Amino acid sequence: MLFRVRSLLRPSVRAGLAALLIAALAGAGGRAAAQDAPPAPPLAPQIGPDAPAERAPATPDDLPLLEEAPSANPFVPGPPDAPVVVDRHDNSLDDLFARLAAAKSAREAHPFEQRILKRFLDSGSATVDLLMGAAHGAIAGERYGEALDLLDNVIVLKPDFAEAYNKRATVHFLLDDYGRSLEDIERTLALEPRHFGALSGLAGILRRLDQPEKAYAIYSRLHAIHPNLEDAVKAIEKLAPDVEGRPI
Repeated sequence: MLFRVRSLLRPSVRAGLAALLIAALAGAGGRAAAQDAPPAPPLAPQIGPDAPAERAPATPDDLPLLEEAPSANPFVPGPPDAPVVVDRHDNSLDDLFARLAAAKSAREAHPFEQRILKRFLDSGSATVDLLMGAAHGAIAGERYGEALDLLDNVIVLKPDFAEAYNKRATVHFLLDDYGRSLEDIERTLALEPRHFGALSGLAGILRRLDQPEKAYAIYSRLHAIHPNLEDAVKAIEKLAPDVEGRPI
């Protein structure tokens, strides 16, 4: 699949992806060499009062669902004061959204929010996942032009992938290009109307464009999907006195 992508990518992006692939192959080679090496002899157990306490080995259930805290922009919900939970359940997306809406607190909602975010990121394509990972790194490094090139190619390969449009909308937002950001938010919501990250970004842009009535309407829509999203609750409380009673 990668040879088909090569012709679509710009030279600078191809070079970056080549480096990623080389690093991945080198890591695989190192692991293979480690597997072929004879095992080291076991250490003799320590006995006595100074012996360290035994610790249970880590299991996959102990691993976090997302390794990084979300970046500070309105497209990403803020992390509540709750542990991150691994998605170990075969819930449908509709079921997860129903549980998210029924949650009584941010802590209770957090596992369902995280599982939904994980589903949003699941492209079903190793090539697209590689490009999305590279785009995420470019955004984190504020290499926004590179991120846009990568996301453009993701959308060529998988035009029905809502998260690619949402990420590109985020980049345009960070570049203060609200017009293009709004276009990509519209595409995101056409594919996934419940995308609370895109809705939060849309409401944030509308507030910046001094359109409080429209922002209030979007926050209200967002609140119906994710009632415990703190930023949305605070925005509704702040906008309500000036907006309620006016036609939206």
